[in-house]
Amino acid sequence: MDKYQTFYQPDPELSGLIHSIELLFADWAAAFALSSLQQRESARLRTIQASLALDHNSLTFTQLQDLAVGKRVVALVQDIRQAKNALALYQQLDSFQPFDSADLRRAHAVFMGSVVADAGHYRQQGAGVYEDHKLVHMPPAPSEVAAQVEELLTSLQNKSLHPLLASCLAHYQLAFIHPFSDGNGRLCRLWQQLLLIRWHPAFGYLPFTTLLKDKSRDYYKTLRQVAPKYDATGFILLVLRSIQATLTAELQLVHQQHPVAVLPDQPLVDLSQFVQLKARSRATKTSGPWYKTEDQILKKLRKDNRLSAKTIADQLGLTSRAIEKQLAKLKAEGKLIRTGPAKGGRWQVVA
Repeated sequence: MDKYQTFYQPDPELSGLIHSIELLFADWAAAFALSSLQQRESARLRTIQASLALDHNSLTFTQLQDLAVGKRVVALVQDIRQAKNALALYQQLDSFQPFDSADLRRAHAVFMGSVVADAGHYRQQGAGVYEDHKLVHMPPAPSEVAAQVEELLTSLQNKSLHPLLASCLAHYQLAFIHPFSDGNGRLCRLWQQLLLIRWHPAFGYLPFTTLLKDKSRDYYKTLRQVAPKYDATGFILLVLRSIQATLTAELQLVHQQHPVAVLPDQPLVDLSQFVQLKARSRATKTSGPWYKTEDQILKKLRKDNRLSAKTIADQLGLTSRAIEKQLAKLKAEGKLIRTGPAKGGRWQVVA
């Protein structure tokens, strides 16, 4: 099995991208919390349509919108069937565990139901990835697929990897193993998103696959190029750059939808007061009220990991909005992990 173990190289750009994405995501998640249900549904449908389009599904975003509300759509029967399956699957995301191979097969069964005969089952035939009629990658033999998938998911669950890295490796390695006869690309992208959703639920609405669709040639070219080397670094960089660019664009969009109010001009502050305040801050070695708020939030969640943002806000005498921003920041920094659905889920304090 060692032949199929991929890796990535230490790269200065990786750490920079992860840090940038964490900061951008914290801002975007806090702003996106103000979005309407319609805006959230639109973001979700953009993600689904982009992933379908990467596998040459012909449905447009407008057609997918119509299909989602039960309207008649004129398109290829198989494309409509695949789109309906995708809509049904995304409705069930909360029920899937990203490290459970049975759930991977169950997701494939929903995704490819009535599309392929072996939906929900690993492939029973050999496979190959070709470029210009030349074999560039030979996935594992069918007899090795189940063990390879199990080993991958167990390894990702047990390793102390940043969720962004773990999700990219899952995406790449599942494509590398090619566990199913068809629909592998969609499952790879879905499983990456599922891992990111477990890190922060708002990732369910970040349509970074849209950028991958726009760069589909680079996406598939990178997959083909890195496969023979068993080195996923180039692919990870491509996906992280796409997430970063998507966050930048989406943050601008959210700010346009919810512009920040401009405060009226304030009288100038006596600088001597600022100097005194700064001196007191240094003397007490504190980092300001937000630092204290973070500590208080973490302390409360250690005692009760089911507390809601509203409950914490009431206990601290702050607004729910302020607590939500702090929770988003703590999750982006990797100090908090949210598991389970939005309602009834739990917090895990990492810091």
